[in-house]
Amino acid sequence: MLADHSVALAALVAGALGVAALYASWRKRLQPKGVVICCGWFLIALSFYLWMRVGGAEFGPVLAALQLSIVAWIFVLANRHVRRNNGRRQEPAVVKLPPLRAVLRHSAIFLLAVPLAGCSATLLVLAVSTLLPWNDVDRLAFSIVLVPLAWGALAYWACSDSRLLRPALGLVAGGSLSAALLYI
Repeated sequence: MLADHSVALAALVAGALGVAALYASWRKRLQPKGVVICCGWFLIALSFYLWMRVGGAEFGPVLAALQLSIVAWIFVLANRHVRRNNGRRQEPAVVKLPPLRAVLRHSAIFLLAVPLAGCSATLLVLAVSTLLPWNDVDRLAFSIVLVPLAWGALAYWACSDSRLLRPALGLVAGGSLSAALLYI
């Protein structure tokens, strides 16, 4: 029991010193900068190893990440600078609404990139997965992994094309053909 506490204390100290070294190199307080950065990352890696010795491979990285983020926030909060007002009064910014045409165009891009691309990607991947010679569980896993990737690719196409009609027609056609393959 005592060994676990001493390893946890060593992990805590190594992580805190690693974050302190990185913070000091960032604030240009320690030289040579490259050596300080290497030492900081080495101490952080050592902290991860020691936390895994204490909490196992499941909880060790989580404990290390929590400890490192808490220590980093402590350094940030301890070294914060509060800016004082110079006595000048700032004028409020004038809010200018975009033209209606721009709002309609960006709303159309949103509708293409989010719901239509999502539906089309889901239908396309499901249609492709039915053509594969795998069992149902493997098809489901394939679909779960591939749908977000396909959705991202189709959304990228919808957002990057200069003409909205091409991705709109492509997404509707791809989704319709996939739905026909799936449900007819």
